[in-house]
Amino acid sequence: MKTRDLWILLTYVVLQYSAVFGVPYLLNSNLYVGVDQKTASLEAVALWGCISFISGLIIILILLHKPIYEGIKNLKTNYRTIINWVILGYFITMLTQIVCNLILIYVLDLHKGSENTQNIINIAKLNPAFIIIPSLVAPILEEIIFRRIIFKRLYNRLPFIISAGISSAIFSLMHGDLPFFLSYFLIGFVFCYLYKRTNSIMVPILTHMLMNSFVVFQQINLH
Repeated sequence: MKTRDLWILLTYVVLQYSAVFGVPYLLNSNLYVGVDQKTASLEAVALWGCISFISGLIIILILLHKPIYEGIKNLKTNYRTIINWVILGYFITMLTQIVCNLILIYVLDLHKGSENTQNIINIAKLNPAFIIIPSLVAPILEEIIFRRIIFKRLYNRLPFIISAGISSAIFSLMHGDLPFFLSYFLIGFVFCYLYKRTNSIMVPILTHMLMNSFVVFQQINLH
């Protein structure tokens, strides 16, 4: 694995777990004087999420400045193909979610929604700026990590099903919502296929953005 990819992985791991010290730091500051503990905790998570994810994204984009430049040049000539695959990918991922939800309800008798999604919605209600994290920032980071680095490196040595399966399993586990493991796993698998089929990381990134944005705004409107 290239040194650059190792630095990207390290950056992602740090930002994922930086809340362990970042959120308590914010709570011990003077930012939330007079705010009840539960609200203060959610607001601190939202603020630190914005700080850490945006900072991590900037660092990773700087590390990937050359591939990004090449990708933008290719985007100009392949934009129609990319748009078509993004639209197709979006409908496939949404259909996958529907099927997985039906399995959870009628086979596993699980009627509650994703805890991960609910936490995001609760935080977004208190701090609307946080919406850009699951809708825009997280899809870029996750596709770079799980598809461009992990899946791509595995696919150079292993069959597609195995490399996509490993990448998707890690992707699902990182969301920390085990009852919805299958849903995250299959969606990750779809993203791997889109990346393999188009050879453009922009396709799973944009598909991921559309899917997350729809889910976030739908859940906010429902609540």
